[in-house]
Parts: sequence; structure tokens; C-alpha cells
Amino acid sequence: MSTHTISLPTGELNLCLAASDFTLDDLTDYAARQNPKRGFLFVNKLLAKYWPSKPQAMAQMHQYLAQSLAGSIQGSSVFVGMAEAAAGLGQGVYEAYLNQATRSDHLFIHTSRYLLADICKLDFQEQHSHAAQFYLYVPLEPLLQQSFLTAQNLVLIDDELTTGRTFVNLIRAYQRVNPQLQRIIIVSILNFVDHERQQQMQQQLGVELQFISALAAEVNFVSNPDYRYTNIPNVQSQPHCKRQHLSLTAGRLGIQGHLEFDATPLETLLQSWHKEQSILVLGTGEFIHVAFLMGRYLEQQDWDVSIQSTARSPLLKGEAIKEKMEFKDNYADNIPNYLYNVRADQYDHVIICHETPMCASLQHLVQQLNAISFYYADGKISLS
Repeated sequence: MSTHTISLPTGELNLCLAASDFTLDDLTDYAARQNPKRGFLFVNKLLAKYWPSKPQAMAQMHQYLAQSLAGSIQGSSVFVGMAEAAAGLGQGVYEAYLNQATRSDHLFIHTSRYLLADICKLDFQEQHSHAAQFYLYVPLEPLLQQSFLTAQNLVLIDDELTTGRTFVNLIRAYQRVNPQLQRIIIVSILNFVDHERQQQMQQQLGVELQFISALAAEVNFVSNPDYRYTNIPNVQSQPHCKRQHLSLTAGRLGIQGHLEFDATPLETLLQSWHKEQSILVLGTGEFIHVAFLMGRYLEQQDWDVSIQSTARSPLLKGEAIKEKMEFKDNYADNIPNYLYNVRADQYDHVIICHETPMCASLQHLVQQLNAISFYYADGKISLS
């Protein structure tokens, strides 16, 4: 095993790596979080969240994880992407798995920080998070609901697994609505849960539990006692129904099959652009998978494209975070959102792909980045 030490303003991060098909530098960089609950963040290079990512590299990771879990699934499954950061990763792994699956009744759904009134949901906490409350909604459509409530496998997908507490909270909530659950598979790019903790989790849950990752390591963070956390922003969502701000067809209420969109408006836009120009496709918050699909579509036509998403996680500038834009969120929470490692003049073209109707904060971001924006609704994108 190899060891790595990373010094951050908030403390020292020590890693002891197991053998892997990937190097640590392939997968991640590091940043300090403005969060006394957890002062560090792994800045994943294949997540399109805090770091601009190439669609092909993301797709390769989706395929790697999907192939790794293929032999573990027997029967029907619910794939769950963990919001905010891994909502898109989860859907990408799910779709890669569908390409090799022998049955089509597997369901994808992602967790959310946003409240939808009058829809049955599982509440659970992520204790270390700056915004701790999460929901997993029970699908409204009868066939999807049946799949959700009777699946034999629960596949949980996240960018990293550090303690497993959030997963235990979610799994316990899910077991209460699906007593037929036989097997849980936790899939992550990075896994920092040691063997002893894995066994403890299985004993707590009383069901078969398997872990799949691209890279596993032991991690220890030693806090800097002299560091003072200041100006910690409130990033909690308002407890009001957000139905008018959210897409209900892209994964938050469950989906079976590949997510699709009509690219005709995008093709029309590209007619006036040139192939040597660079493009950033930007998602917003939990809404990232359509941006990935759009970026992959462009890349396959030989455009130079990167993908990223806005985020609510407050990170300190420095280390992996070279640029930081702050603006109000576009989900009517009146909280700060951020865009990291993007300069206003860095790309020839910026496409913002959003699920919320156009609002003042989105308009401000469009102007700041000199961007084009596409509104996604019911499987269609349109210039907004």
C-alpha cells in the first residue's frame, strides 16, 4: 500500500491506498471545505461538479463501475444516485449497466434536497453535510412504484464513501418500505470505509452488503486546531414545495431506461459555431445528467467540450480550487451557489442546461458567463 499526505488550511489528510486500476491523481484532487463538520473535500475529476470533466472520461468511469457490479446483481434492482454531487454519476452508471443487462425493469432514482409536497418520501440525514436533510421519493407512476417497493437489489452510487453513516440511514429507511430487499451494493469511485466498518454495517443492516469502487484507501484527517471557520454560509433548502422549480421526469421520481432529449435546438445553434472552439456545458445543482448527455453528444461530433455543474458546497479557494464564482441559487432558496475552476472568459461558448424556469439568478449567471441557456422540460430542451 502507498501513502499520501495532503496539507490543507483546515488540517492534514493522510491516505493509505490499496491496489487499484487507477492512480489517485487520475481520480481526484483536494480542497478545504468551509464546514467544521468535515474540513476537506476530494475534488473528483470525473464528476463534473467542482472540476471540469471530459464526457468520454466520465463515460469510461460509468462503464468501469457498471461492469464491476454486473456479476453481483440477481433479480430486479433500484439504482440510487446520491445527490447533490453524484446524481449524475448514478444515472450514468445505471445507463451503462442497462447496456449490458438482460432485463429492462431496473429502476433509477436520485435523492434530493428539495421538498415535493404530497409525495411519499423517505427522509434521512447526512450528518457531516453542510445541508444535512435529504429525501428519496417513492415514484408516483404505478409500475415504477412497484419496482421501487419490491426490488431485490438496492444499488447505491456515490462519488466517495467515507464513513457509511449516510448509507446506513438511507438503507434503514428503505428497508421499512421494502422488506423483500435481499442485497445491497454500494458503488463509489473512492471508498474509504475499512473492512471492519464494512462488517459492522452489514451487521447493523442484517442483509447482504457488497462494496465496489475504483479505488479504496484508508483515510485520516487531522484537524488544524488553529484554523477558524468563519463566514459559514447557510445552504439549507427552504422547507417549501419546489414542484414548479424541478423536473419530475429526469430521475427525481424514478425512471426506467435511458434519459433522452431532442437535440434539434442544439444542432441549430451549432451551425454558427466552429469546431476549433471550446464549449462548456454547465448543469445546475442536482440537475447534471442532461448536461452530460449533451456534452457527450457534442464530443461524439468532435467538439472540444467539458462538463461541469454549479454546487452549493462552500469550498475555500486554494489547492484544487483556482477559481470561485458565487451567486444566488436558481431554486428559490435564496442561498449561495458556486461555480468552481471556471473563468468568465475561459471557453469560447458556455451552454447552461437547467431544469428551473428562467429567473433573476440564472439570468445573472448567463450574463456573467456570456452563456446560452437551454431549459429542459418533459424530455425537450429549448432556448430560454
